[in-house]
Amino acid sequence: MITVLVLAYNELENIKKTIQSFRLFCDSPISLVVVDNGSTDGLREWIKDQTDLTYVYMDEGSMGWAKVINSVRKELQIDTDLLIMEGHYVLTPRYLQRLAEVLYEDEDIGAVGGVCTEAYYGQLIHRKIRDFGEAIEEAGREMKTESRRTIVLDHGAILWKKDVLDFIGEFWEEADSMYTIMSDYCLRVVMGGKKLMVCPNAFLWKLPTESKNDAFVWERDVMEEKWGVHYFSSYNEGLIQLIENTGNDEMVFLEIGCANGGTLMEIKNRYPDAKVYGTELNAHAAVLASQFAEVAVNNIEDKNLPFPKKMFDYILFGDVLEHLHEPMEILKYCREFLREGGCIIASIPNVMHVSVMEQLLQGNFTYTEYGLLDKTHIHMFTYKEIIRTFHESGYEIEKISSKEIPMSDEQKKLIDSLLSLGNGTERFMYEAFQYVLQARVRNR
Repeated sequence: MITVLVLAYNELENIKKTIQSFRLFCDSPISLVVVDNGSTDGLREWIKDQTDLTYVYMDEGSMGWAKVINSVRKELQIDTDLLIMEGHYVLTPRYLQRLAEVLYEDEDIGAVGGVCTEAYYGQLIHRKIRDFGEAIEEAGREMKTESRRTIVLDHGAILWKKDVLDFIGEFWEEADSMYTIMSDYCLRVVMGGKKLMVCPNAFLWKLPTESKNDAFVWERDVMEEKWGVHYFSSYNEGLIQLIENTGNDEMVFLEIGCANGGTLMEIKNRYPDAKVYGTELNAHAAVLASQFAEVAVNNIEDKNLPFPKKMFDYILFGDVLEHLHEPMEILKYCREFLREGGCIIASIPNVMHVSVMEQLLQGNFTYTEYGLLDKTHIHMFTYKEIIRTFHESGYEIEKISSKEIPMSDEQKKLIDSLLSLGNGTERFMYEAFQYVLQARVRNR
């Protein structure tokens, strides 16, 4: 038996579709509970005629979702596995069954989420699915896709194992948004030694909504105070795609500035026999990453890596080099730790992107919290600067590609104007938001 909590607040039409999808596609025994956090849209009247579910109305008025969930669990004395789902999703065939199967693949698994048309933490459906009908067809296919481990699950719908809920306890009521509430609980589960999994063939379809419980609010200060970090990254797909699958899964990886370890975890998902190591300046983030990788608290600029020389097949820099005072010196230093034929893989933001050029032409170069002009960036890179830096550090760049973001028509015209100046630049140098590259030591 699974108890399903559908969280509702002023989105009656979406709730109707959500409930109908459970009726059509749920092939597991469930207890369906609609939790109404003070809606005023007629849900209370409509639901009186729905005899196959339980309705809980929070008559104290709208309150934080953590308090709502904690109250309902106590009031209903829920003693089963628990799917907590925001009220603007619809199921596809076998969704809940597939989640439940993954939840019990391993006794150490604490929770599982599926994939969706809108999601974070690597749970986004990348297939081209144009409408709900195609999503149903896709879900009906038998696909040999293995579940994979993650650090945090998307907040929209998570199936929690009963034993883990009993062990971890209540949801954190000091947080306001569902994003923060569920992220915090995921981290507590991970720190408790349990695994969080993604089931890639369990599909959800997200409905349009303006409901407050859809708010993607990252309560940075709150999380910083509790966890010592304000970011919980997924993984850097660009870096992973440059790993050469030679058939030898026993590769050894080192990630410099591994944060909470999302990229290292994904490498283990794809190469189970790989050995993964990391260094991280933030000791709190390193503790999280240490749950599945060997991580040293270290400032790479001190040149004191606690690992043997010639140990690694790959050393990864995921948006790190721009934070260093002397990136060239660090690249030279890392050569000592690469095995024969080993590679550096790096992602580097492009300060020559057209959005930065726009600012410069207006006399601005204003630093921000995030992005190309992140206030913590120390060293700026263009395409030519990247080539020069790696060459002078003793590397040959074997592969380099760019990641782009949507541009306005005005930005495209600006690039045309810049190119007309005839200064030896090429269009891609203004279009690239980030470069991803693989480099190998020369003449070794």
